Amino acid sequence: MAAERKRGKELEVAILEAAYDIIQTYGYENMTFQNVAKQAQTSRTVIYSHYTNKAELLYALVQYRFRQALGEKMIDLVQKKGSLRADLLAAVELYQQFLEAVGAELMSAILYELSQRNEKFRLFSIRGLESNIEVMEKIQAFAIQRGDLKHELSIMQMSLPFDLLRFENMMRGGKVSKEYLTQLVDDVLMPIYTAET
Repeated sequence: MAAERKRGKELEVAILEAAYDIIQTYGYENMTFQNVAKQAQTSRTVIYSHYTNKAELLYALVQYRFRQALGEKMIDLVQKKGSLRADLLAAVELYQQFLEAVGAELMSAILYELSQRNEKFRLFSIRGLESNIEVMEKIQAFAIQRGDLKHELSIMQMSLPFDLLRFENMMRGGKVSKEYLTQLVDDVLMPIYTAET
């Protein structure tokens, strides 16, 4: 008896998991619709009915891995922890969870699409930056309310933890320790954010 064909959510998950596995194992260049279809036990026609091209599939995959890692928007997970240091540590830990779920290979694929001036990924990058700034604005508001901060942070200062973590993950292949996160907060972010202006 033939295996029952996957449909709906089950099919979508099978396609995305197959695409992720191929990127992790063989690299982004091998994430062809033919290879994904074979691994997901479906057809290229079915994949084309969901995604018009490889970049669109990659975009969906990043969103999928984000939902797997955090479940909801990062800003909704950021809650008061009692001090600016504790808030920052919680935020960098959350972002690191996301980066680990994405993985270095997937991050490289995103950078490749950005280098190709892919409009969807340019917008994705802008939305990511805006989302990160929203998280930091929430942390900033907590800190000002408590008296931990006496001034507002610049956009560059608010982008810093996310930029450094992306770089560190790319350089170390996603192996960023808890010690590094603590050092990032204590040795870099806290001195910069609390410096007198």
